[in-house]
Amino acid sequence: MDVPIELQRQFEQAVAGGEYRPGLPVTAIDVAGRFGVPAEQAAYVLAVAQRKGLVDRLAERGESFVVLGVPQTAMDSVFTHTAKAGFKPTSLVRDVEIEPARGIVADKLCLAEGSQVYRYVRTRYVDGQPLANQINYMPVEVCPGLEHDDVSRYSFQKLLEEKYRTILVAMEERFVLVPATDEDRRVLELPEGSAVLVIERLALSATRWPLVWANIRIRPDRYSYVAALWPAAAQLLKAPEP
Repeated sequence: MDVPIELQRQFEQAVAGGEYRPGLPVTAIDVAGRFGVPAEQAAYVLAVAQRKGLVDRLAERGESFVVLGVPQTAMDSVFTHTAKAGFKPTSLVRDVEIEPARGIVADKLCLAEGSQVYRYVRTRYVDGQPLANQINYMPVEVCPGLEHDDVSRYSFQKLLEEKYRTILVAMEERFVLVPATDEDRRVLELPEGSAVLVIERLALSATRWPLVWANIRIRPDRYSYVAALWPAAAQLLKAPEP
């Protein structure tokens, strides 16, 4: 089956515009009839909409869904939070690739092995200084066409929300200090023998489906930035002497 990207966008716009009001039951047959498409394509679009939290299945293996609507944003993006903290955030996108989900990526994103994911690699800067070496993994189905978007000076999270109707409503995070890799040292301009603060973050939708799994590798000597942006993670670091 060809991925019905245009149908997906049309359906999501119909939900966002209130044409499918919250609480309305809907099936693939309904969507297929409304848009004049095969039921197989409509079923795919509803499954993606469930991952995004726009609809939810009425029974675990049932064919009927209920419309939830576009969820409210539950948290500031890191970009927005950084700006509110008085810092100037920017990003350099170093690589965007589509690859098969394997191992921990497939597991974290609740995908079948081999499903397509974006691997989105960027350097995050604050006040012109390199702060984080970050890799995001996302199912291609939630944001098809992402490789053409520029987020160098724009919030990645806002892009997901406003263009792709992908709203992050909850986060699960784990923090750990590990030795810096060669790539960490090159990207973050660290000396030999340095450590990095790793934040593993799983972003969830309103239906508790995983949307983004991020591996964020941060310069631990940027304590003031870490304390402002990730206060829980900063507890692993030693505050500079006054």
